[in-house]
Amino acid sequence: MNNELNLYHKILFLELRPWTKREVAETKYKELMQGISKEHFTFQPLYEVDFPKPLTAKRKYYFSIIENEATSYLNNFQQIIVGALNEKEKQYWVHTTLTKVLSQKLKEVSKVIDDNQYFFQQLSAASKTSTPESKIQDEAYILQYLKYQLIRIYLEIQETFSSYLKEEAISEEELHQHYFSEQAPSKSFIIEAVKLNLPLPASQVTAKPQTVQFTVKAFDFRTEKKGIISYEAIIKDSGRFSRFEEELFSHELIDENYNFKNQHGQIQELAAIFQTLIKKGYFNKRQFPKNREIKPVDIRKFLDHRYNSNTDKQFRTWANKPDELADFVSSKYWIDKLPTS
Repeated sequence: MNNELNLYHKILFLELRPWTKREVAETKYKELMQGISKEHFTFQPLYEVDFPKPLTAKRKYYFSIIENEATSYLNNFQQIIVGALNEKEKQYWVHTTLTKVLSQKLKEVSKVIDDNQYFFQQLSAASKTSTPESKIQDEAYILQYLKYQLIRIYLEIQETFSSYLKEEAISEEELHQHYFSEQAPSKSFIIEAVKLNLPLPASQVTAKPQTVQFTVKAFDFRTEKKGIISYEAIIKDSGRFSRFEEELFSHELIDENYNFKNQHGQIQELAAIFQTLIKKGYFNKRQFPKNREIKPVDIRKFLDHRYNSNTDKQFRTWANKPDELADFVSSKYWIDKLPTS
C-alpha cells in the first residue's frame, strides 16, 4: 500500500501549488468542487481539525482535497498495520512513518510557509474583490490548513499505535516548536473527533463474551525506556496502587495486558485519573538515592508507558483547568472515591 502523501507533495512542489494558481477564477474552483467526493473514515479517529471555515471557492477546493487526503492516508495506514505480519513490522511502519514520511512533510511545509511568509497572521476574512492581498490570504490559509492536517495525522498515528513507538511521544506543542519555531495556539485547532456511526465487523457481531482474568503486576513489565522512572522508585504503596489498577481494569480502561483501550472519550478520563492519583498521594515525592524531585510530568510518563497510552495533551489541559477537572472527577463516582494516602 502507498505510504506517501502524494497530493500534499503536489501542493507543495508540483501542479497544485496555490501560488501558481492566482489567475484561476473562482468559478473554476466551484466547477472543480463538483467533482470531489468526500472520503469517509473506515475506523473511529481520535482527532479532527477544527479550522476556520473556508470562505472563498479556492479555499473550499483546497480544504476539501487536503481533508480527503488526510482521511485516505489514515485509512490506508490502518490497513498497513492490520496487514503487517508481526509486531516488529508494525513497529517499523509506525517508526518510519513518524520519523521519515511525516517528519519530512512537516519540514517541507514549514519551509514553504517561511519562504512565502504564509504565517497564520495572514489569515483574515476573504475580500469581496480579488486583490493581490486576498490571493496571498488564500494561499496562507491553504498552507496553514495543510500544516494542521499534518500535525493531526502525526498525533493520530502516534497515539493510536503508541505501543509501537521506539522513542518518547512528541506533543502538539513540541511539534509546533520543533518544526515551525512557534508556540502552539492557546486554543488548539486539533480536537477530539466526533463519534462516528461505523458498522461493526462481522467478528464483533458474532463474538461471544468471554471472562477475562486480570493479574496484578506490582512491578515493571514493559521494556525499559529512557526517562521512565521505575515502579519501585515511584509508587508509594504498591498494595493500594494494585487495587486501583484492578478498578482501572473493571471500568474497562485497560485490558488484561495493561494496555489502554483508547475508546472514544477515554483519553480525557484517563488523564483526569492521573491528575487525581497525584492529588491523592499515590506516588513518592522524591527519587532516591539521587534525591531527585519526582514531578507530575515524570508520573504521567511512567503511567503512559505502563498503559501504552499518550495523555500528554489532555493531562496538561486538566492541569490548567482545575475547576473543570474537579467537576469531571465528581461526575465519575469511582474516581472521586479513590482512597487518599
